[in-house]
Amino acid sequence: MKIPFPLRMLMLAFVLMPAIADAQTTADFFDSQVLQEVQVFINSRDLKELRENYWENRYYPADFVWRGIRTRNVGVRVRGLSTRSATKPGLRIEFDHYITGQQFLGLHSLVLDNVLRDPAFIRERTAMAFIDHMGQPALRESFGRVYINGVYHGVYAFMETVDTNFLKRTLGESSGYLFEFKFTAPFHGEDLGDNLDEYKAHFQAETRQREPDSVLYSPFRDLFREVNHDVDSMWRERVGQYIDLQQLVMYVALETFLAEDDGFLGYAGLANFYLYRPAGQNVHRLLAWDRDSTFQAIDWSIFPRVEENILVQRALSFSDLRSTYLDVLEQCARAAIQDAWLDNEVSRVSALIADAVHADPLKLSSNDEYDAAAGFLREFAQRRAVYVLDEVAKARAQSDGRAR
Repeated sequence: MKIPFPLRMLMLAFVLMPAIADAQTTADFFDSQVLQEVQVFINSRDLKELRENYWENRYYPADFVWRGIRTRNVGVRVRGLSTRSATKPGLRIEFDHYITGQQFLGLHSLVLDNVLRDPAFIRERTAMAFIDHMGQPALRESFGRVYINGVYHGVYAFMETVDTNFLKRTLGESSGYLFEFKFTAPFHGEDLGDNLDEYKAHFQAETRQREPDSVLYSPFRDLFREVNHDVDSMWRERVGQYIDLQQLVMYVALETFLAEDDGFLGYAGLANFYLYRPAGQNVHRLLAWDRDSTFQAIDWSIFPRVEENILVQRALSFSDLRSTYLDVLEQCARAAIQDAWLDNEVSRVSALIADAVHADPLKLSSNDEYDAAAGFLREFAQRRAVYVLDEVAKARAQSDGRAR
């Protein structure tokens, strides 16, 4: 039986459509060599409510489209703290919010970051790329133009979320306890007492939420109780039951090289990180998040606010941990200047997005301010390593002098 030509074409389309979708991967979506494009379609009434109530974390149904792949009925809400905006909203996309098990290229969720705090647009992505370059877990990110109901909303950073997918990809397992640190008030590692609610307010459980608070939060109570004991011969062993001190100093050294103002040694205390502990264990490790306050100054101290952070201050009082800290700072500096890695990365990504940023009608900075900010990042990339190497040498000489 001969099949009519139109029907054959329709049958062929159905055969090819899955192949086209399957050809795309998360590697394609997070390809930083390409300026992506995303369309979000949302009911006009819902969009109006989303803008009017942008401080709320309320989800609205929408369709998400990338390269012809349309994911329907995803959950969309406004996200961010200081970057919340009704005009250029940062968005969190939950692909399975309304349809259980629905994913986009294997992702459960995605962040469309409006990049309002960064006039150079690339601090976040460049910092994560450098963390990955140093062999540490880092989020994948790319840039793209975002259209909401067909209207250009400017350049956004597309960011992977810290979830079970991320844990499996970077740590090889995801069955444990993941917490996001939530800034509610300045916290520098003080002992908050026996009430677990005090720790629950700071550490939001992202996995295994149904377990008792005693299981979820008592390790944090015990950690900061031990941190605040006098530093004696047993301090390190006691604290090490709850946090990987070697990984802690490596993490802080990476932040410090990148001149992070709002991280573990932040201007208002601890900020912008996740903690993960495997199932059946109490030892936590740090995971980086929200790096748009990096690259603050070329001459950023290599011991910024250490005296304010009880945990880091006491950890660095141990000579081997202090030596590790300085070693990692030196490794960062040498990795940044080897083959001009950091300079090339800043220049490449800036060139990729420059025209789109200039055309961004909703950015907070002017085009001249953007150009100046991008220029500063190139200067940082060229000069930061030399400054850090010099400061590390001074710190080592000072340590040697004390040892004598």
